[in-house]
Amino acid sequence: MKDYVRFFDKFTFALLLLLVLAGIFLIYSAGHSTQETNHLKQAAWLGVSLLAFFVVFSLKLDSIFRKSFAVYIVLLVILALQLVVGGTVARTKSWFRLWGIGFQFSEFVKVPLALYLARLLTQFEMIDGKVFMKLLAVILVPVILIVLQPDMGVSFILCSFIPMVILLKKVRPAVLAVSLLLVVLGGFAGWHSVLKPYQKDRIVSFLNPSEYKASTGYHVIQSRIAIGSGGLNGKGYLQGSQSRYQFLPARHTDFIVSVIGEEFGFVFISALFFVFFLIFYRQFHFNFQNDEEFYFVYLFNGLIVFQFLVNVLMAIGFFPVLGVSLPFVSYGGSSLLSFFIGEAIIFRVKINNYLA
Repeated sequence: MKDYVRFFDKFTFALLLLLVLAGIFLIYSAGHSTQETNHLKQAAWLGVSLLAFFVVFSLKLDSIFRKSFAVYIVLLVILALQLVVGGTVARTKSWFRLWGIGFQFSEFVKVPLALYLARLLTQFEMIDGKVFMKLLAVILVPVILIVLQPDMGVSFILCSFIPMVILLKKVRPAVLAVSLLLVVLGGFAGWHSVLKPYQKDRIVSFLNPSEYKASTGYHVIQSRIAIGSGGLNGKGYLQGSQSRYQFLPARHTDFIVSVIGEEFGFVFISALFFVFFLIFYRQFHFNFQNDEEFYFVYLFNGLIVFQFLVNVLMAIGFFPVLGVSLPFVSYGGSSLLSFFIGEAIIFRVKINNYLA
C-alpha cells in the first residue's frame, strides 16, 4: 500500500481535480441568475466519479482488458434499448433514468471501445483491408446506434478512433485510399439520409453565422461576443452579461469556454489551456510494459485531446456546433464518470511500471 501511495501520480490527479472544481464554479456562474442547481449535481457526480476511479484503479489490468469486449457488448445492447425506451432530452433519446438519475450510456462507450481496440491492435503488425474492416465495424456499430438517437456530438467524437488506429499502426496504401473514399461517401450519405434539418443548418451556418443570427448561427455569435467582451482580464466572477441575461445558450455545457472568456478573460483561458497541456504531456509520456497499455493510453488520451480541440474551436466559431462538451469542465455527470474511469486505468498503467 505504501508503494501505491508513493508512486501514485499525485500531481496529475491534482490537476484533474483542479479542472473539475473550476468547472463546478463556472457551472454555478453560468446558471446562478436562474437558480439552477447544476453545480450541486456536478459536485455529486464528482464524488461518484472519484469513488469509481479508486475502484477501477484497484483492479488488475489484465482483467480490465480481458473483460472489455463483454462490457462493450453490454453497452451496445443498452444503446439499442435506448432507441426504444430511452428518455428524450434536447431532442435525443440518449438517456436512461435509474433511481431518478439520468445516465447517458453513449458516454460510457468510450472506455471499453478504447480497451477493446487496444487489444485488437496487438494482434497484427499492419492494417490490411480485412483488418481495417474489422476495426471499422467495431467503431461504427456504436457510432451508428448513437447517431440514431440522434447524438451527433458523442458519435463524432467516437469517430476520432478511426484516424487514431491508422496513425498507431502501419497501414497499406490501399487502405488509406479506401478510408478516404469511405469518408467522402459517408459524408454524402449522412448529409442526405441521416442528418436532421436543424443539424444541417448548424453546419451551414458555421460558414457564415451572421446570415443565420436568428436561428442556428445565434450560438456562435453570442459565444464570440462573450469571449471578446472579456478582453484580457475578464469582467469578474458572476459578472458575465451573456450568462446572467441568458443570451448564451448551453453555457454550462457546450459553451463553458465562453463563460471563462467573458468572466476571466484571455489570461485565465490561457492558464486553463496550460493545465490541459500539462495533463496531456504527463499522460502521454511514460514507459509501458506492453502494447495493449500503449495503445489504450494513446487512444483514450487522443480522444480527450480531440474532444478538447473540437469544443474550443466550436466556441470561437471555427467548427460547427455539434454538442461537444469540454472534458472535465463542462456539466455532464455521465461524461465526467466515463473520463475518470478511463483515467483510473491510465493511472494504474503508470503505477504498474514502478511496481513491476
